[in-house]
Amino acid sequence: MIDIDKAKVEFLNYVENYNSSSGRIKLKIKHILKVVENSKIIAKELGLDEEKIRLAELIGIFHDIGRFEQVRLYNTFSDKDTGLDHAQYSLKVLYEDGLISKFIDTSEYDDIIKKAVYNHNKAKIEESITGDALLFCKIIRDADKLDIYRVINEDKMEDIFWYKEFKNLKMSDGLMDKFINDRFIKYKDVKNNADLIYVFYGYVYDFNFLSCYKIIRKEKYLDNFYIRIKDTFESKEITKNTEKILKICNKYIDERLKK
Repeated sequence: MIDIDKAKVEFLNYVENYNSSSGRIKLKIKHILKVVENSKIIAKELGLDEEKIRLAELIGIFHDIGRFEQVRLYNTFSDKDTGLDHAQYSLKVLYEDGLISKFIDTSEYDDIIKKAVYNHNKAKIEESITGDALLFCKIIRDADKLDIYRVINEDKMEDIFWYKEFKNLKMSDGLMDKFINDRFIKYKDVKNNADLIYVFYGYVYDFNFLSCYKIIRKEKYLDNFYIRIKDTFESKEITKNTEKILKICNKYIDERLKK
């Protein structure tokens, strides 16, 4: 049986190895604990049994555990710029470095854990994944993105965005068309902090469970983020484009909630 309380204690023990005064470290600790909460909420709403609920919470602890080394080494969350896939690195920390043994004393769930952690940050879940593994991939992806929307509304902008510069920026050419037509912006296309606005709003297209859209709407995450954009970026073009993006995303949520 999974002892989720013990796992949370082990997580807090692990992060004591990192600089607690770092904004990004503090952001990531809170993010992971919130993703654990979100995973529990989603799993309960799906009617899963207690052990599966605890497994969902455990995957929430694991999904970003490689981020702490990424911040220590590079002081950024950008996988593109560090050459480090944080999901894959999380699995290295857990399995190659042996951290997993501090959290759970069975290998029964290894296949599900590995698939869920690895796929939580990918553009799409691997098509070969089925059954419980697919379910937990969907839960962690939704729980993660749901808290990202909280993060971008609450934490310091310099901790959220990848780069230092917020002034004298323009959104890269062609990204608006990609956002409208493909509903997805690849990280390799991100050139600056302004481009990341597309990425954050684009998450709205990738939720699996309607309950998450209800929370997004209730908390006004998308609208409030638009206000932060206006207050942070001095470019009128960025504000205008973000307003257009916001309308597109709100319309999409309206359509999903009608189903």
